[in-house]
Amino acid sequence: MDTRGTRGTHYLLLSGGLDSATLAAWLVKKHGADAVRAVTFLYGQKHAVELEAARDIAEFYHLTCHEVVEIPPIRGSALTDADIPLPTHRDLCVAEGVAPSYVPARNLLFLAYLASIVDARGPATLWLGVHHDEHTGYPDCRPEFVVAADQAVRLGTQYELRVEAPFVLMRKEDVIRWGLEHGVPYELTHSCYRGLSPACGVCDTCQARLAAFAAVGAPDPRSYAERR
Repeated sequence: MDTRGTRGTHYLLLSGGLDSATLAAWLVKKHGADAVRAVTFLYGQKHAVELEAARDIAEFYHLTCHEVVEIPPIRGSALTDADIPLPTHRDLCVAEGVAPSYVPARNLLFLAYLASIVDARGPATLWLGVHHDEHTGYPDCRPEFVVAADQAVRLGTQYELRVEAPFVLMRKEDVIRWGLEHGVPYELTHSCYRGLSPACGVCDTCQARLAAFAAVGAPDPRSYAERR
């Protein structure tokens, strides 16, 4: 994605996962830690381990600020609703449709909240770590969504804020490959949808993460209770 129009302060949506940690490294490399602020949203997740991971990553990169924003719970997802089970042991090679872990319009909501907060402060770019993923079917991780969100945020804010997602056309193994080359501390990240440590190893995101590390021929520094 063309990032020549980025300006002002750089706000990173930091989840504590692998992709946003890699994007933290990418932003610090390009703009310096002083220009990057991290924002983590609490939206009714079943577990809080990703917040702990986000704090560790922000501290590792000496980011200027790490804000935690709590919003009303987002329902209708296996990540937030106790009565919706998280799938395990799925064969991701044949999985179709939108996964139960999809949180309805989560990225759209995060960007809207963040744009409202940031537009009172001055020019800025909002950064997402989303990437190409054919397994989950998340509609708010598609390139078309990023393009549309950038246009909406730019047109709807006084400082014409921008939205960028430099990994959106990359596969997870490509993100990891770049991260390994640049020393991203993947041991600090958390991906397991079940919030377990050691990670469960059999939920969709654990499987996708393990497969991506295997694809680049590198060991995953996180420990797992089970591997499919």
